[in-house]
Amino acid sequence: MGGDSGHQQCSCHGGDRAGGSAFYEPDRGGVVIKLLTYNPLFGIVLTFVFYIVSLRVYRKVRNPLAHPVLLSMVGIILLLLGGKIPLNNYKSGAKYIAELLPVTIILLALPLYRQLPLLREHRLPILAGIAAGTLTSAVSLVVLCWLFHVDRELLRSILPKSITTPLGLIVSDSLGGIASITVISIVFTGILGILVYAPVFRLFRIRHAVARGVALGTASHAIGTSKALELGEIDGAMSSLAIIISGVFTVVATPLFLVLLAWL
Repeated sequence: MGGDSGHQQCSCHGGDRAGGSAFYEPDRGGVVIKLLTYNPLFGIVLTFVFYIVSLRVYRKVRNPLAHPVLLSMVGIILLLLGGKIPLNNYKSGAKYIAELLPVTIILLALPLYRQLPLLREHRLPILAGIAAGTLTSAVSLVVLCWLFHVDRELLRSILPKSITTPLGLIVSDSLGGIASITVISIVFTGILGILVYAPVFRLFRIRHAVARGVALGTASHAIGTSKALELGEIDGAMSSLAIIISGVFTVVATPLFLVLLAWL
């Protein structure tokens, strides 16, 4: 009897090594990781930790390629891929941070309030600059996509690339775009803006704080505004104003974009 029992046990372990059996024991490390990442706090804590670390790195190196948003995004993606952590586990907590995005836009009103006299003095050039930037961005994108035969659904997704994420998702949804592509295009546009702003300002001799702020806010939304705030309070205030107005312009112009897309 004992010999048979030992033989059976030996056979079972051999089957386990061969590729699975009734005696299979789940990987305890994998179970612990699954339980930890299943908690909504995982996405929240992970986002804050990566952002704080990335911010410290950026403050040391002062290189646009080390922008906290970019570093955080890359770090989190690598961690999720390396740890084989399901994206939904991260999103279950990160979605609460995303819901706070509209509040961050409201907070940008503080530097704007401090610069109200300057805003009144330059209101016409500011409004004209934001309108020109918003229209140029949208029309050039539509024309380029038409010339290169870009898929219409992709075009609808990236059309709101220069406005904030909350408004961009609303516009993308109304146009029939894909939300995930819209978010990626918005982040990429913001990062691109802070990478090229310095040589563009030097090339076109843009030195006035109002002009710099309007340009950064209109072209690169909140990420550009974070750079504008580093340049100065006036730059940051004008960039905050540009975010709000360019977002409103884009939402109002959405029906026109729909007509243009149907015509092309």
